[in-house]
Amino acid sequence: MDLSKSQLSISHLKMICQLERCETVKEAAQTLFITQPALTNRIREAERRLNAKLFVRRGRKLIMSNAGKRLLHSAKKILEELGRAEYDISRLTDGIEQVLRLGLPHYASFEWLPKAVQFFSEQFPHIELEITAEAAIQPLSALYAGDVDMAMISSASRELAIDEGTYQSIFIVEDELMACFSKRHKNANKAFVSADDFADEVYVTNSTVPEKDREYELFFKAENVLPRKVLQVGFNDAIVELVKANMAVSIFSKKQTTALINHDEINAIKLGENGLKIYWHLVYLKQPLIEKPALSFSELLQQI
Repeated sequence: MDLSKSQLSISHLKMICQLERCETVKEAAQTLFITQPALTNRIREAERRLNAKLFVRRGRKLIMSNAGKRLLHSAKKILEELGRAEYDISRLTDGIEQVLRLGLPHYASFEWLPKAVQFFSEQFPHIELEITAEAAIQPLSALYAGDVDMAMISSASRELAIDEGTYQSIFIVEDELMACFSKRHKNANKAFVSADDFADEVYVTNSTVPEKDREYELFFKAENVLPRKVLQVGFNDAIVELVKANMAVSIFSKKQTTALINHDEINAIKLGENGLKIYWHLVYLKQPLIEKPALSFSELLQQI
């Protein structure tokens, strides 16, 4: 496949992204600041160049074909990367020589963030620290693809098994997974809970995709038990509110419970009689520009 012979331009990619967001061609055209006939011609031009139908018309609406959906998938990635490149370049011309992206999972705590931002502004004023969720599900893949430069990863072991030729891993801190129940819940006063205690519960979480070395793999799967219903909510504060209202239960890390939870309304309880430890690591690609700030950053995290 000769990528130099691409048939489409950036305007075609923006076109299909806007058509997904908008109800009608007219609305999409207004968003793109072109006339409706011009947008219609752009659609026809893209279809002619690709020799494929991107849309099927149903009344005033355009329904995306399978070919259109495939193009949309790539268009979003290309425009996102282009926007990121433009942002980086604008920062490079404004006294910032490097943008260092730190990928965090949904379940990370953030009490260290103010000190980290201050640390970088003082010790590495030419580096801008950017926090992103790009590495939330597959952190090593995100690192390898260049979506992030560093990633915070939790594991079931103090030693993280990784490709040491490609990545560097530094242990940061020990943590623990804790069950969170409203103080009105029947299990709120238990010394510890088992997976069976979740069998009839509505379990609320950031992600319904099982994440490595987290509660599904280490707790539920290990005891061959799943909650009656799993509810996905993308905001930690919203999860806390549902738990407080005794409408659901959840699991957070101990560090999160300290920062997020009002203990007058929620009890944090050990998972299993001996508790369930997890270990946080900072992982980064072995690259000269990343290594020095990453090492300094890891030392800061270990002290907080």
